[in-house]
Amino acid sequence: MVGLAAYAVMRASSRLAHTRARAVYDLLEAVGFVAERLPESLSAKLSYDDVEAVLLWRLDLLRLRGSATYGRADVSAAAAEGRDGHTVTSDDDSVDYVLAKAAESGRDIDALDVVVVLDLEGRYLEAIGALGPPAEDTGGQDGTV
Repeated sequence: MVGLAAYAVMRASSRLAHTRARAVYDLLEAVGFVAERLPESLSAKLSYDDVEAVLLWRLDLLRLRGSATYGRADVSAAAAEGRDGHTVTSDDDSVDYVLAKAAESGRDIDALDVVVVLDLEGRYLEAIGALGPPAEDTGGQDGTV
């Protein structure tokens, strides 16, 4: 009986050791990560609420483009629509979208603020293992990938 239990534990441990951990984006963790690393000039200007808003707007854009999901419902909807989940969004699109949302909300957030926050978000994504290899150029004439 003990041998069977030991075998089961060793087998499960071996399987877990060879299984890639799933990266989960935690908004509160991302906000803290970004806010703690803001340059002093920006940390005096942007509040935690501002950082959270920028990150939420970026997530909204990614969700609209099919690059991020809020769970199985989004995945099922994308499959039903025939989307394969390989959507690429440019940094310029993200900055433009966030700036438009900031203007709508009346927040004092400019392009440099957004670029710095999104760059730090990229570092957060690297830290949690959420980034894969860079997308390959699809040969688009507009210069986007």
